[in-house]
Amino acid sequence: MGNIIIKHSLDDNKFLAMDGEVQGGYLSYALEDKEIYILSIFVDPNYRNQSLAKKLLDECVKFVRKEEIKAIPICSY
Repeated sequence: MGNIIIKHSLDDNKFLAMDGEVQGGYLSYALEDKEIYILSIFVDPNYRNQSLAKKLLDECVKFVRKEEIKAIPICSY
């Protein structure tokens, strides 16, 4: 497991935790008007205990602040 990079896939409404070509986790969301609904966060068992869920959520928060939208969490993290 190398250097994890968080990528934002606007087309898929996801933030992806990428280890090269391997997806180690994701945060999925739905965007409606000026609200973002955080639907789920998943981290592959091989990538757990590396704070990936937090990193995914941090990137989502940056996006929310930049776009000045309201975040509504539906998943429990």
